[in-house]
Amino acid sequence: MKNNSIAKPIITALIASASFCCFAVAADNMSDDCIMMKDGKMMVMKDGKSMMMDKNMTMKNGTEVMTDGTVKMGDKKMMMKDGDMMDMDGKMKKHDGVVMKDGKMMVIKDGKSMMMDKDMTMSNGTQVMMDGSVKMGEKKMMMKDGDMMTMDGKMIHHKK
Repeated sequence: MKNNSIAKPIITALIASASFCCFAVAADNMSDDCIMMKDGKMMVMKDGKSMMMDKNMTMKNGTEVMTDGTVKMGDKKMMMKDGDMMDMDGKMKKHDGVVMKDGKMMVIKDGKSMMMDKDMTMSNGTQVMMDGSVKMGEKKMMMKDGDMMTMDGKMIHHKK
């Protein structure tokens, strides 16, 4: 009987810590932290917020990114263009979505932006209207200048 009373709390603790580890790994894999060229300026996206890139950065794979958008990968050099994104591992990626720019809604597709001409529904069901209003289930909000939403419905707020 004594062994059972000791084993139960230990097993419960092991299950709880295993669950926490799985949650932490899943949360880390969902991270969309990156750097991007936006309106000719380098921005850092961290935890869904964007801010100006104020210093050169070295990505996990050794790629160097300068505040002017210059990228050095070993002996290769390139310049990031508007809409280009790089994850923190140093891999280039594209983010299609919608962005509020100067009070107007723009669609970004393959790194090119164009005026939004109709309401859109993202893959997670979030609706984005031409006036910048967003409806996520019962929640409603208004996008602010610089805010971006990816096609899968993830919001990236611009911090000024």
